[in-house]
This record gives sequence, C-alpha cells and structure tokens, in this order.
Amino acid sequence: MRAELWLQIAAYLTWIVCGIPGVAAIASGRMPAGRAVLWLAAFAGFGAAFRLCYHGWSRPVGRRAQIALLATQAGCATILVLLSGAGPTAALYVIVAAGVPGVFDARGTFAWMVAQSVVLAAIFWWVSGPLNALVAGGAFAGFQMFAVSTSWLARSESMARQELARANAELVATRELLAENSRVAERLRISRDLHDTLGHHLTALTIQLDVASRLTSGSVADHIREAHAVAKLLLGDVRAVVSRLRDTSHVDLAQALRSLARTPGTLDIHLDVPDRFELEDPAQAHALLRCVQEIITNTARHASARNLWITIAQRPDGIDLHARDDGRGVPALHWGNGLRGMRERFEEYAGRVEFTSGVGQGFEVRGFMPRTEAA
Repeated sequence: MRAELWLQIAAYLTWIVCGIPGVAAIASGRMPAGRAVLWLAAFAGFGAAFRLCYHGWSRPVGRRAQIALLATQAGCATILVLLSGAGPTAALYVIVAAGVPGVFDARGTFAWMVAQSVVLAAIFWWVSGPLNALVAGGAFAGFQMFAVSTSWLARSESMARQELARANAELVATRELLAENSRVAERLRISRDLHDTLGHHLTALTIQLDVASRLTSGSVADHIREAHAVAKLLLGDVRAVVSRLRDTSHVDLAQALRSLARTPGTLDIHLDVPDRFELEDPAQAHALLRCVQEIITNTARHASARNLWITIAQRPDGIDLHARDDGRGVPALHWGNGLRGMRERFEEYAGRVEFTSGVGQGFEVRGFMPRTEAA
C-alpha cells in the first residue's frame, strides 16, 4: 500500500476520533442546540474539504482550489477547537499541516505551520492560561512538524517511484525499437547480399548457359537448355525472396508505443494506435517515439491530469498524431526545450505540430509527419 494512502487513512481515523467527544456531548444534551448545529457543520465541512482536497473531484485539484480547501479545513478546525474547549480536537491542525507541503514550498509551509501554532496557542491561552498554551501549543507544533516531514518524505518517495517507472518504460520502449531496427537492418543486409552475390552469379550463369545452348546441338544442347531454364527459375526465386525481404523491412512502432504507454502512476494513458504501425525509416520511427515520450513526460510532470488520450493514425501521405489531457491547462504557451524539441523533430521530416491550451481546458497536441519519401 502506498504511503499516501496510509496517511489519508490515518487522517480519516483522526478526524473520526476527534468527533467522538462532540457527538457524545450533542447526544447527551450537554451542548446547546445552536452550538451543536455549528459544531456539526464545522465537523462535516472539515471532512468534505479534506476529501475534495485529495480525491473528490473529477479532475485533479488546482493549486488555488487546494489553498481554499486547506483554508476551509483550518477554519473548521478552529471552530471545532473553540467549541470543544481545545483538547484533542487540536489534532485536526496536524491533518491540515500534512497537506500543506503539496501546495507550498518550504518557506510557505513553515509560515502556514507557524500561523496554525500561534492560533492554537492563543486558543489554549484563552481556555486554560499561558502555561497550557506554552505546553500544548509547543507539543502540537512538534506534531505538525512531524506530519509535515512525513508528508514531504511520502511525496518525495512517490515522485521518485513514478520517475523510476517512467524511465523504465522509456528504456523498455527504446529497447524494443532498437530490436526492431536491428531486425530490419538484418533483413536489408541479407536482401542486399542475396542480390549482390547470388543474384549476380545466377545472372552470369544464365547468360553463359544461353550462349552455350546456341553453340551446341543435339542432346548436349537439350541438357544445356534445361540447365538454363533451371537457372532462370532459381534467379526468379532469389529475386522474389529479395523483394519479400525488402517489403517486410519496415519498423513496427506499435509495440514500442504500447510499452511507453504502460507507465504506472496516477496518469491513465489511453493509446489508440494500429495493430501494426510500420515505418520505412528507422530514424523517423525514433523521432515519433521521442515525441510521444515527451508528451507523456510533460503531462505527468506539469499538467496535473488524470487522463491522457493519444491517437496515432496512418494516412496514405503520412502520420497523424493527436494528444490531449484533462489537466489544468495553461493561459499561455511556454516554449521550453521539450516543446521546441518536438517541433524540431516534426519539421525535420517536413511535418508540422500545433499546441493549444487554456485554463481548465487541458493541453492538446496536433501533429502531422509525412512519410519519408514524401518528405
């Protein structure tokens, strides 16, 4: 089980346990009706905001939404602590602190943690005096630091695992493409050797037998003509084998692309590619594989998407590539090395590629790469 899932389970259990005293007070009538309604609203609001912050929406939560949800959790926790007279309900601040590293950098996380500790110490001061404020505030500040450190470690481990899985998928795809290139190169070498050696010798043999059949007569001439016919038949068979070898000497890119799309992680890649996706030029196949790899890497690292759809279709004059995700999108394109490299690979083969995006609309790539002979 992943570390993030364990942390979420621990958070839910803490939330439920912190609610037991309040529920008991409401059930026994010790809490007035007005306070009970406010307490229940704050308790339910905290749980709902926590769920939405991690896995409650149809698409990953953006940074602004995450900040709003964290602030909602902190506000609900403050209300619950005030209504319950501090006590164990303050553990809800620890849950909030564990989610802060996923939104802010180290400085922002520290500032958020200090603000929560100050608010909590002020509540304890108001409820039970300065000594308890110092002791309880310091203790819960330590708990928050521990939660933040654990969250950082869990996120670092998750990112490292995903990067390793992505690198492994890229290596597997590259290995399969190299194996396919080696197969194609060996077929071409065999076809050239058959054509340049055996084909030429058989051609010379048929010419000599034809000449010999014209210079002789009788039974000897008949045997020579039969040998000439067999030599011509054998030459035709050699030419047919050479043609078949050349016709099948195309790089099948489908398996390499499927291996690349099987990258484990939070991103679901939906690949639509023909069962056999053959290209004549190994270098063009390598360029297309690298473009798909760049799309997957950019989406996994920057898009905050859950789904990526990639469609590759073969046309008589070239190859169509279409990719889109359901991520957060960007207001304006930033031409980093990845996008520039993708555009250069398409232009190298007289192709074109377009990128479109918008806030909340994901990222879309449309490209066309002519076949090598057309380019």
